[in-house]
Amino acid sequence: MKIQLLFSKYKTSLILSVIFLIPACIIQYRSTYPSIFLEIPIFVISLYILLRSASLFTGFATKLGSKIGLSKLATGILIISIGTSAPELFSSFAAVLENQPNMVIGNIFGTVIANTLLGIGCAAIFSKIPLGVHKDVFGTQMAIFFAAVVLSAACLYDGVLFYYEGAVLLVVLVCYLGYVVQAAPENSDKKIENKDDNPQKTEKENTLLIIILLLLNLFFLFLSGDFVVSSLIYGSKYMGVSNVKVASSLLAIGTSVPEIATAIALVRQNNPDSLFGEIIGSNIFDILGVLGAISLISPLTMSGNLLLFLSISMFAVFMLMHVIMNDRKINRLEGVVLVLLFCVFTMQLTAL
Repeated sequence: MKIQLLFSKYKTSLILSVIFLIPACIIQYRSTYPSIFLEIPIFVISLYILLRSASLFTGFATKLGSKIGLSKLATGILIISIGTSAPELFSSFAAVLENQPNMVIGNIFGTVIANTLLGIGCAAIFSKIPLGVHKDVFGTQMAIFFAAVVLSAACLYDGVLFYYEGAVLLVVLVCYLGYVVQAAPENSDKKIENKDDNPQKTEKENTLLIIILLLLNLFFLFLSGDFVVSSLIYGSKYMGVSNVKVASSLLAIGTSVPEIATAIALVRQNNPDSLFGEIIGSNIFDILGVLGAISLISPLTMSGNLLLFLSISMFAVFMLMHVIMNDRKINRLEGVVLVLLFCVFTMQLTAL
């Protein structure tokens, strides 16, 4: 009976363990049967595992945060924000291990553009009423987002992001997180409440098992990120396309799926403030946190023309969002425009 209860509660992690064997087995035939048709299932299945592992990792980490007494705010900043950016973080880490540091910048910049145009655009399309933009989002959060874009572009002016420049990005991120904590209302800093009807049962839940599942999903994140990146590297060779362009488009869209799905869900819950906070906050963490952390491992490089295009695109996206948000709302037509602009961005990127 106890075993059945554990299986029903953690069956997703167990099923994920079985699915993980599929790309691991297919990769064994890569050298024998080199083909784009072999890389497609590796990419699709590995990306699914990457996204599901990130979701499970966040859930288990939140549960662990509850057990050790972290507040809602502390859990959100220290655990949830990292969890939602886990696909970008681990795929970027895998790119460095594959000796493809140029894919990291393309992945992060492309993800920021996809998060903004597709995330907010799809949310506006699915919303029954125009999305209301809170004054703090239009003011403070957008200003910090702009500062992150400017700072990252300044650090990459020579086409290389060195470890000391990455350290600066991380320091700014810490200052931003400190600001979030200081600006939070006092009543938001409460411990995570347990909604279980049987508190004694919840307390008896095996903390060690949660830690093991947390580490298991961390393992899945690491290897699935490596599988995704390697499939893109091999696939881009077969298609004759630059792997940086693939990372800036296909991988960026894939790693943006959690943000886009969350944005649509928040719209259905009539919670536009959290929607904008989630998208912009994720962008800030990706630029400052992921780029900064990965640059400590290896210098990140990118060719001049592509870096210039991506940097200009990010500036253009920010300016466009600033103009659209000026009346403190985003309607469905503007959402369609944002999605179409992402399609234009992808076509222009491919044409470079």
